[in-house]
Parts: sequence; C-alpha cells; structure tokens
Amino acid sequence: MEELKQLTETLAVHEKNHDIDGLRSVREQIARDYPESPEAVEAHYKLGLDALFHKRDLAIAVQYFEQAVKGKQAFWAQAARTSLGLCYYHQKRTQKALFELRKVGYSDPPTAHSITALSFIEHIYGQAGEKEEVQRVRKDRISQLETVIEACKHSHQHAERGYHMYTLGLALLDQGDDVEAKIVLEDTKNLGPDLLGAELYKSVVEALKN
Repeated sequence: MEELKQLTETLAVHEKNHDIDGLRSVREQIARDYPESPEAVEAHYKLGLDALFHKRDLAIAVQYFEQAVKGKQAFWAQAARTSLGLCYYHQKRTQKALFELRKVGYSDPPTAHSITALSFIEHIYGQAGEKEEVQRVRKDRISQLETVIEACKHSHQHAERGYHMYTLGLALLDQGDDVEAKIVLEDTKNLGPDLLGAELYKSVVEALKN
C-alpha cells in the first residue's frame, strides 16, 4: 500500500497546483490499480465530476458514478449516488433518478448528502407539477435539516450549522411558514459574517428582505 500512499500524496500536490490533467491521471491509476480501496471510491466519484464538468461527457460521468456507488466509503459513495441520480434525470430516466436519490435522501442518520438528495427530489417533482409530493418531501427535508443543525451545534461545526440554518429558512419560506422562517433566518444572521462567510451572510440578509 506504499504506492497508494504515494499516489494520494501526489494528488495533494496536483490539487495545490490546480493541475486538472495530473489529478485525472493519478485518479485513473488509483481506480485501476486499487479498485477495492476507499480511495478508489473517491477517485471514481471525482473522475465522474471531471467527465461531467470538464469533458462534458454525461455518459462517461454516469459510468464513473456507477462504479463509485459500489464502494464501501460511505461519504463519497453517497455523493456519487446523488450525482448519479441527477445524471439519470438529465438522461430522461426519471424513475431511475428518483430511485437513486431516495437511497441517499432517506438514509439514516440524515447527512448533508441526504438533504441535498431530497432537495433534488423536490425539484424533480416540482418540474412534474406534483405539488403534494413536493410538500411531502420538503417536510422530510425540513425535519432532516433540524436534526443536522442540532448535530452541528453539539459538534461545534458552526459554519456548517449556519449554512443548514439558512437552507432551513428558505425551505420554511417555500412551505409558507413565513413567521418561523424569519426567526430561523434572523438567528442565522446573528451568527455574523465572520462565521458564515461574506457571501452566505449576504444571502441571508437578502432572504430576510423577501
């Protein structure tokens, strides 16, 4: 495994130098030579992103994501499954997309990935005009957001907590619960720009104006 360690160290250098070709080459080697390793799951996922955003090849991206979801590294496998669901949706394979997104969206315990997957499910149902399904899924997402926010509070992940609070505020606005949304957004604003970051803080302030 010494070579795998060296490859991950090389990846870090390429990331620091923003060397896209170098990153792609090393990830391909990791995926090829160490297919059962947790590092291969991440490599397949990020090769999928590379295919999607740099090569603009949806079919190849799907192949990489399909490989990644087979792996045992839960964080990257969940990220890959969420991306895979979106790719299926863009391929007009809507039921297959929903199937993959539900696997992530209703995982236990809730995670940032499951919340993201539920937001995409909402979007798909919204595009189809299925209002009752949108509201049902949004209710589930709100519940998950509340759970994750509480977990972030106890683990002192303040920046992550602030982002999820902002997302919760927007979800409550969409749900028509304006009073509770304003309370959540005000609490988020009170965390301040130093913790939230300038861009997120600005977004919170704009949301409070609506």
